[in-house]
Amino acid sequence: MEKLGIIALLTIISLSSAMAQLIQVDQEVFGMDCAPCAYGLERGLKKMDGLQSIKVSLNDGKAYLELAADNDLTLQKIQKEVKNNGFSARNAVVTLNGELVKKDNEWSISVNGETFKISSDTPDDILAKLKSGRIKLKGWVEDKEDDELNSKWNIRITEI
Repeated sequence: MEKLGIIALLTIISLSSAMAQLIQVDQEVFGMDCAPCAYGLERGLKKMDGLQSIKVSLNDGKAYLELAADNDLTLQKIQKEVKNNGFSARNAVVTLNGELVKKDNEWSISVNGETFKISSDTPDDILAKLKSGRIKLKGWVEDKEDDELNSKWNIRITEI
């Protein structure tokens, strides 16, 4: 009976962590100045496991990624792939599911080993709606350091 309880607990833990994931990423790409550049980046990104669809727009200067269910992709992995293809990736709009927690008066959400700290410039009406627990949100992530990609981000929530 004790083994059954342990198995049930492990199943619940694994399901809750599997539900924390990126859903969509609209990644700004700097340095694309021709159609072959955009095509090459699209081919490079398509090699990543966990993507459902991808579109790279030279006109917008963005890569639009829809992620598959149960993916384990991170924003860091996506930006690293952009960088490996010869471009710079800094700002992104992300949609994600995860567990929102408040610690030391700061909100954060963890997704696939990355931490998204809720930025203080998130609109007050959105901040007022935050509560601990499972949440789906959309927000803007700014990455100022292109040389050192990390797994900690500030996110300005734009939609819950």
